[in-house]
Amino acid sequence: METSAKILLADDSHAIRFLVSEILTNAGFTVIEAEDGQEAIEKTYKENPDLLILDYEMPKKTGFEVVREVRSRTGYLHTPIIIFTANTEKDTKLEGLGMDIDDYLTKPADEDEIVARVKLLLKRNKQKMDCNPLTRLPGNPSIQARVEAEIAAGKQFAVLYCDLNNFKSFNDKYGFEAGDRVLKQTADILVQAAKQDPNAFVGHIGGDDFIIVCTFDKAESIAKEITTRIDEVAPSFYNEEDRAQGFMQARNRKGEMEKFNFLAMGIGVVHNTKRPLESFAMVSHIGAELKCLAKQHPKGSYYVLDRRG
Repeated sequence: METSAKILLADDSHAIRFLVSEILTNAGFTVIEAEDGQEAIEKTYKENPDLLILDYEMPKKTGFEVVREVRSRTGYLHTPIIIFTANTEKDTKLEGLGMDIDDYLTKPADEDEIVARVKLLLKRNKQKMDCNPLTRLPGNPSIQARVEAEIAAGKQFAVLYCDLNNFKSFNDKYGFEAGDRVLKQTADILVQAAKQDPNAFVGHIGGDDFIIVCTFDKAESIAKEITTRIDEVAPSFYNEEDRAQGFMQARNRKGEMEKFNFLAMGIGVVHNTKRPLESFAMVSHIGAELKCLAKQHPKGSYYVLDRRG
């Protein structure tokens, strides 16, 4: 959890601003101060803070009025907001919940509680913003962090680069809603297969590209389960006519009619048992090579394990 995040602290009390700012600065955060609601709004738009701490009662605009204004801007819909208040009335908190306020701190707040709440909200927001909105799987920042952590740990591990074959042509013929259903079911299959390793990580790179990080001893077993399951469910995505003929006809990129095999999964399995993996870029490069080899398999899902020393 990076503590270099930028926090906007708005309170009309100089003493409270001084105290809370010192607590947050000592915890590694950058603090921007505002002494009233209007200044809080202006500095929010100018500084783009990662989190807002707003006093409930301030001159010019109250904390709730600041929230209403900030939440009306698309870019700040997900910015975590904490209301700092001496008011513990239930109605006040219910009103705040209706405006998508993330948390409350009751004055006087404990130093450890302030830091813990801020870190928790930033962590949750990072995870939420990193997740793919369709599959709810972690995206590229989390993927890179996990691979780099495995490299640093120095233990044997594997990375499965998974890519659906013929997904674009399927999407073009059947539409985006059908494509989304395929991606969701694919994600479910990967998550289930990855359970063979209780500590496995499943991520969604984007589009029809996914990744699994697991122990080396489970990599081939997980790849086999994925390829088997994908081939089992693939025909169910097509209409009766396509299922009967065993392929799909659609226009290719040149606009010509072409026969396409059913959706299938190509998997490249990168691992560090024969040679060291020194960086995320190296893992990605090898994974892309192996995945391309797997996708050249004439029909059905297939995986390629790196056997080079």
